[in-house]
Amino acid sequence: MITLKEINRHVAKAKNCVIITGAGISCSAGIPDFRSSDGLYNMIKSQYPDAFLSGKDLFDAQLLRINDSIKAFNIFMGILKEIIIKARPTATHSFIKNLADMNKLKRVYTQNIDNLEEEVGLNVDCQFERVNNCKAQVVQLHGTLSGLRCNACTNFCPFTMQYCDIFKEGEAPNCPKCEEREKIRAEQRRRPHFIGQLKPTVILYGDTHPKGLEIGQIAAYDQNKADCLIIMGTSLRIPGVKFLIKDFAKAVHERKGYVIMVNDMNVVTKEWNGIIDYQIEGTCDEWVKLVGIELSNVKGKKKPRIQNNKARISKKRKPEIVKEHMQKKKKI
Repeated sequence: MITLKEINRHVAKAKNCVIITGAGISCSAGIPDFRSSDGLYNMIKSQYPDAFLSGKDLFDAQLLRINDSIKAFNIFMGILKEIIIKARPTATHSFIKNLADMNKLKRVYTQNIDNLEEEVGLNVDCQFERVNNCKAQVVQLHGTLSGLRCNACTNFCPFTMQYCDIFKEGEAPNCPKCEEREKIRAEQRRRPHFIGQLKPTVILYGDTHPKGLEIGQIAAYDQNKADCLIIMGTSLRIPGVKFLIKDFAKAVHERKGYVIMVNDMNVVTKEWNGIIDYQIEGTCDEWVKLVGIELSNVKGKKKPRIQNNKARISKKRKPEIVKEHMQKKKKI
C-alpha cells in the first residue's frame, strides 16, 4: 500500500516532469469547466437550442459555417475571453512554475486556451523554431484566446477587452489592417477589396494544428527524458490527448517512473489499466499544496507535519485510488 505522501515525494524527487492539463486546473480562477451543468456550453445552448447537439459541436469547424452556429460561437468566445481577462493564475499554475524554477519541469502540454501559464511567468512561445532545444515551457494543444487572426490577410492582433463586446453581440470584428488598407484604396479611388474578420487563435475540431508536426517532434524529444507524468484536471475524453498520455506513460514506465492522475472526481476507466498508476481524487490546488511541502523538503526546509495521508488501493493493475481529506471543488 502506498501513501499519498510517498506519491508526492516521488514527484518532488523527479528530474523531468511532464504535465498534461485540462480545464480543471483553471476552475478556481473562475473559468468554468465547460462540461458542468451550469457551464458556458449549456448557457449558449439554451439561447441557440437548434445550433448544437453537444458542447463539442461548439468547437466543430464544419458546423461553424451556419449562421446561428457562427453567432453562438462568437458569443461564447466573447464571454469566455471576458472571464479570462479577469482571472488570475491558480495555486496549480504557481506549482508548475515552481517546478520550472527548480529545473524539474520538462514541459506542460495544456488543453486550455486561457493562457494563464504565461500570466504566471512560464514561456509559451509557440514558434518552436528549434525542436531539440525548444525553449517553450508550455505547448498549447488547442491554441489560445490571447490573440486574434484575420481570415483574409492573416494579420495578428491581441484579443483585448475592446473586442469582447463585439463578439458578445455574435459578430466578429473587422481586421484593422484590412480597414486601413481599404481606406487608402478609397482615397486613391481604387476598387474595394474584401475586409477580413478577426478570429480567435483556437484550434477547432476538424482543424489541423498549424504547429502539429513540431508538437509531435517536441513530444517525441520529451519522451526520451520524462521520468514522471502528471495529468491534472481533464476528463480524458479528447482522442489526441489520450494518445499523447499513452505515449508518455509508456516512456515514463520504461524509466520506472509513475503516472499520476489528479481530478476532483473519478474519470479513469478500465481503458487506463496499466497506464495510469495512481489516481488522486481531490482538487488540483489542494494536492499541489501537499506536493509543495515535499518540494520544500527537497530544498532542505523544515518538514511540516502531514495527516490523513492513507491510500485506498483497488485491484491489481488498476490505478490506485488515493483519497485525501482535501477541499472539493465548488461548482461555478
